[in-house]
Amino acid sequence: MNTTQLERECLTYTQYLIGQMPSPYVVNRYLDFHQKLDTMTSLRFDAFDEFLVGVSARGAFWASMTDSYASVFRKDSVVRKKLVVTLALLECAAPSFEALDEVEVRSPMVTSISLAWRAAKYVFLLGSAAVVFTPVRVAMVFSWKPRAEPVLER
Repeated sequence: MNTTQLERECLTYTQYLIGQMPSPYVVNRYLDFHQKLDTMTSLRFDAFDEFLVGVSARGAFWASMTDSYASVFRKDSVVRKKLVVTLALLECAAPSFEALDEVEVRSPMVTSISLAWRAAKYVFLLGSAAVVFTPVRVAMVFSWKPRAEPVLER
């Protein structure tokens, strides 16, 4: 896969997950992960997954929208797997682990309001994502393309 695309994915996913730029270490480990494990073949990239990855790499908003959609309709999607890899890398690297481990002390009322706000935001993103991505998914399913025959091992 294109190194520029992978760097953009890492940048976008990091901004989505922790709201910060990734350190050079995280970017290098993200690239290394994709090079060493030959991710594209092991993650079963289909056309809709490729579309979701491309859309999610456009920015933090699109990454959140794609993650919301995939959390309900495509739980085993490549986007979700890439987000998990990014989160694991961020948890293991300074200074990003500090942003993940930080706990804000708040009153129960403020915590409840924050939780309600996040739930409302998720519902809005999920609804918007369903309106945007479902027609694309249906169109991809019904579009006629010659598919490569699966290779059977002997």
